[in-house]
Amino acid sequence: MLRFRIQSKDLKAVESLNLKRKLLYLLLVVGFGLVVVGLIGYINIQNIKRNLDALYFGSLVPLSELNAINNTYHNDIASPIYRWSNQLLSDEQTAKEISIGLEKINQLWTTYRSHYKRSEEMAYVEYTEGKINSLESYFIRVRTLISYPDRTHPLSLTTLDENIQLIHATIEKLIEYEKEVAHYEHALLLAEYENALMRLILFLVVILALVMGLAWKIFARIEWQQHQLIESTETLKHLNLKLEQASYTDSLTTLYNRRYFNIIYEREFKRSLRSGKPFIFMMLDIDYFKQYNDTYGHIQGDIALQAVARVLKNSLQRPGDYPFRLGGEEFGIILSDSDCESGKIVGEKIRSAVEALRIEHKGSKSLPTLSVSIGGICITPTAQIGDDALIHAADANLYAAKERGRNQVVFSTTL
Repeated sequence: MLRFRIQSKDLKAVESLNLKRKLLYLLLVVGFGLVVVGLIGYINIQNIKRNLDALYFGSLVPLSELNAINNTYHNDIASPIYRWSNQLLSDEQTAKEISIGLEKINQLWTTYRSHYKRSEEMAYVEYTEGKINSLESYFIRVRTLISYPDRTHPLSLTTLDENIQLIHATIEKLIEYEKEVAHYEHALLLAEYENALMRLILFLVVILALVMGLAWKIFARIEWQQHQLIESTETLKHLNLKLEQASYTDSLTTLYNRRYFNIIYEREFKRSLRSGKPFIFMMLDIDYFKQYNDTYGHIQGDIALQAVARVLKNSLQRPGDYPFRLGGEEFGIILSDSDCESGKIVGEKIRSAVEALRIEHKGSKSLPTLSVSIGGICITPTAQIGDDALIHAADANLYAAKERGRNQVVFSTTL
């Protein structure tokens, strides 16, 4: 019996030792498995990082296409024209070089547009595309002038230089924007990579220390992070929307600014060209505004600008009415889906409303109160009319309104 009891105690000791050994083996297996998982995770994250770097540098591919467009304008189009002007190239060869260059630019731009573009990029892209299309029309006219010389309308190299510099500056801005987007995305990806690596290490340490006891905390933290990411994404969208609105709005008057005017003007002009409906554009200037600032100060001048802006907002309530502050005391108005008679009525309504404000203006030579002069043009665009012709016509009418004594509307329906 004694021997049996000793053997029973020995057996329990052996079983306890075996259990401890099994637990140790299990712990080693779990630890080894976690180390293997950690190594695999680390290798995968490194691969992800390399892929993200490849994606980042891949996003810079469009820059080569934009640079190629700039080089084509300089080397393949402008250079033959300069050589032609120095009689170093024949008319036929010059016209051929221009055609080849324009075709190359169209192909490069089509390839660039085929890349993925975010919605916030489209304003930049469409604005640049408008400039390219406008410059294409200009070079087609140049090609025609070279092929069929017209002594009354000689080719201006100054205008050529200005157009080349303008498109160069426009494309350079787009290139800088693409670079900023690429660098920004790359910074976000690297930050996410570092965070992912740290989370992996933390995850392994916690799992190794607590095995499965703290798993629910990890999942709760992950869920919290996802919730924070969703909130951050919504906040970022809201901020982007505000930023986009700010980029189109004049800070003083809250009217649309000159940049947005360029976009809307080109869009509405082309729409009128397609639909055959009248296009109405008016330019508005505050009379003797310099004298107003000299008399009452710039702060009061800003208040006067805001008052005129409120008149424009109150007078232009339709969805197709666009008021702009073009700069200084100069404002612009685009009316779409309207007729010429209605446009003239709107101009007179705005003039009367500003006069009705009864804002004192001792420096004015036309009225003792603040007033405006308006020049307007209403015409149905045709393919023969350049998109800048209406701006020049409205500006000429504005000048005529000032010459006739100011505080009046000069409106025409022909160029």
